[in-house]
Amino acid sequence: ARKVWLTITGIQKGFDQEEPVTLVTEGSYIHKNGVHYIFYSERTEEGAVIKNRLTISPGNVELAELERATSTLVFDTEHNKNCLYQSPAGPMELVSDTKKIRVLHGDAHFKLQLKYSLIMNGMLVSDYDLTVLAKFME
Repeated sequence: ARKVWLTITGIQKGFDQEEPVTLVTEGSYIHKNGVHYIFYSERTEEGAVIKNRLTISPGNVELAELERATSTLVFDTEHNKNCLYQSPAGPMELVSDTKKIRVLHGDAHFKLQLKYSLIMNGMLVSDYDLTVLAKFME
Protein backbone atom coordinates (compact mmCIF):
# COMPACT_ATOMS: atom_id res chain seq x y z
CA ALA A 1 0.00 0.00 0.00
CA ARG A 2 1.13 3.55 -0.73
CA LYS A 3 0.56 6.36 1.73
CA VAL A 4 -1.49 9.25 0.34
CA TRP A 5 -2.70 12.70 1.30
CA LEU A 6 -6.42 12.66 0.56
CA THR A 7 -8.55 15.67 -0.25
CA ILE A 8 -12.22 14.70 -0.55
CA THR A 9 -14.54 17.49 -1.67
CA GLY A 10 -18.29 17.11 -1.88
CA ILE A 11 -20.90 19.55 -3.13
CA GLN A 12 -24.58 18.93 -2.47
CA LYS A 13 -26.74 20.65 -5.09
CA GLY A 14 -30.36 21.67 -5.08
CA PHE A 15 -30.28 23.75 -1.90
CA ASP A 16 -29.63 27.48 -1.53
CA GLN A 17 -26.19 26.84 -0.10
CA GLU A 18 -23.86 24.85 -2.32
CA GLU A 19 -20.91 25.12 0.00
CA PRO A 20 -18.32 22.44 -0.65
CA VAL A 21 -17.53 20.15 2.27
CA THR A 22 -13.86 19.16 2.32
CA LEU A 23 -12.07 16.43 4.25
CA VAL A 24 -8.27 16.38 4.24
CA THR A 25 -6.68 13.29 5.79
CA GLU A 26 -4.02 10.63 5.39
CA GLY A 27 -4.93 7.35 3.80
CA SER A 28 -3.55 4.38 1.94
CA TYR A 29 -3.92 3.44 -1.72
CA ILE A 30 -3.70 0.04 -3.39
CA HIS A 31 -4.02 -0.73 -7.13
CA LYS A 32 -4.59 -4.43 -7.71
CA ASN A 33 -6.06 -6.33 -10.70
CA GLY A 34 -7.33 -3.11 -12.29
CA VAL A 35 -9.17 -2.04 -9.12
CA HIS A 36 -8.20 0.99 -7.02
CA TYR A 37 -8.68 0.86 -3.24
CA ILE A 38 -8.42 3.86 -0.92
CA PHE A 39 -8.62 3.41 2.85
CA TYR A 40 -9.10 6.41 5.15
CA SER A 41 -10.62 7.46 8.46
CA GLU A 42 -12.86 10.39 9.28
CA ARG A 43 -14.16 11.82 12.54
CA THR A 44 -17.89 12.31 13.09
CA GLU A 45 -19.35 15.42 14.73
CA GLU A 46 -19.67 13.31 17.88
CA GLY A 47 -15.93 12.57 17.81
CA ALA A 48 -16.12 8.91 16.74
CA VAL A 49 -13.63 7.67 14.15
CA ILE A 50 -15.09 5.89 11.11
CA LYS A 51 -12.87 3.81 8.82
CA ASN A 52 -13.87 3.84 5.15
CA ARG A 53 -12.95 1.91 2.03
CA LEU A 54 -13.39 3.38 -1.43
CA THR A 55 -13.31 0.73 -4.18
CA ILE A 56 -13.05 2.01 -7.75
CA SER A 57 -13.35 -0.31 -10.75
CA PRO A 58 -14.41 0.49 -14.35
CA GLY A 59 -17.93 1.98 -14.25
CA ASN A 60 -18.37 1.24 -10.54
CA VAL A 61 -17.52 2.92 -7.24
CA GLU A 62 -18.33 1.66 -3.75
CA LEU A 63 -17.96 3.63 -0.52
CA ALA A 64 -18.20 1.38 2.53
CA GLU A 65 -17.84 2.03 6.23
CA LEU A 66 -15.73 -0.81 7.55
CA GLU A 67 -16.87 -0.98 11.20
CA ARG A 68 -20.56 -0.78 10.50
CA ALA A 69 -21.74 -2.91 7.61
CA THR A 70 -24.83 -0.71 7.68
CA SER A 71 -23.52 1.97 5.35
CA THR A 72 -22.51 1.20 1.78
CA LEU A 73 -23.06 3.53 -1.15
CA VAL A 74 -22.69 1.95 -4.59
CA PHE A 75 -22.37 3.95 -7.80
CA ASP A 76 -22.75 2.29 -11.20
CA THR A 77 -23.00 4.15 -14.51
CA GLU A 78 -25.12 1.36 -16.05
CA HIS A 79 -27.74 0.79 -13.32
CA ASN A 80 -29.33 2.55 -10.39
CA LYS A 81 -28.22 0.84 -7.18
CA ASN A 82 -29.97 0.24 -3.87
CA CYS A 83 -27.85 1.55 -0.99
CA LEU A 84 -28.05 1.60 2.77
CA TYR A 85 -26.85 4.80 4.41
CA GLN A 86 -26.30 5.17 8.14
CA SER A 87 -27.60 8.63 9.01
CA PRO A 88 -27.63 10.18 12.50
CA ALA A 89 -31.36 9.35 12.59
CA GLY A 90 -30.72 5.69 11.71
CA PRO A 91 -30.32 3.60 8.55
CA MET A 92 -31.94 4.94 5.37
CA GLU A 93 -32.59 3.05 2.16
CA LEU A 94 -31.49 5.10 -0.82
CA VAL A 95 -31.10 4.58 -4.56
CA SER A 96 -28.04 6.01 -6.32
CA ASP A 97 -28.37 7.31 -9.87
CA THR A 98 -24.82 7.77 -11.18
CA LYS A 99 -24.27 10.37 -13.91
CA LYS A 100 -20.49 10.24 -14.23
CA ILE A 101 -17.45 8.33 -12.96
CA ARG A 102 -14.10 9.71 -14.13
CA VAL A 103 -10.75 8.34 -13.02
CA LEU A 104 -7.40 10.01 -13.69
CA HIS A 105 -4.17 8.59 -12.36
CA GLY A 106 -0.51 9.27 -12.85
CA ASP A 107 2.79 8.78 -11.09
CA ALA A 108 2.11 11.39 -8.41
CA HIS A 109 -1.64 11.21 -7.85
CA PHE A 110 -5.00 9.48 -8.31
CA LYS A 111 -8.21 11.42 -8.91
CA LEU A 112 -11.85 10.32 -8.91
CA GLN A 113 -14.71 12.53 -10.04
CA LEU A 114 -18.21 11.30 -9.28
CA LYS A 115 -21.55 12.93 -10.14
CA TYR A 116 -24.67 11.29 -8.78
CA SER A 117 -28.17 11.75 -7.38
CA LEU A 118 -29.63 10.06 -4.32
CA ILE A 119 -33.30 9.05 -4.37
CA MET A 120 -35.43 8.03 -1.37
CA ASN A 121 -38.96 6.64 -1.69
CA GLY A 122 -38.99 7.66 -5.37
CA MET A 123 -38.15 11.29 -4.55
CA LEU A 124 -34.90 13.09 -5.37
CA VAL A 125 -32.96 13.82 -2.18
CA SER A 126 -30.19 15.79 -3.83
CA ASP A 127 -27.58 15.90 -6.59
CA TYR A 128 -23.94 15.54 -5.58
CA ASP A 129 -20.49 16.19 -7.01
CA LEU A 130 -17.67 14.33 -5.26
CA THR A 131 -13.96 14.66 -6.00
CA VAL A 132 -11.31 12.46 -4.36
CA LEU A 133 -7.71 13.51 -4.89
CA ALA A 134 -4.99 11.21 -3.54
CA LYS A 135 -1.43 12.56 -3.70
CA PHE A 136 1.23 9.91 -3.20
CA MET A 137 3.57 10.70 -0.30
CA GLU A 138 6.52 8.66 -1.53
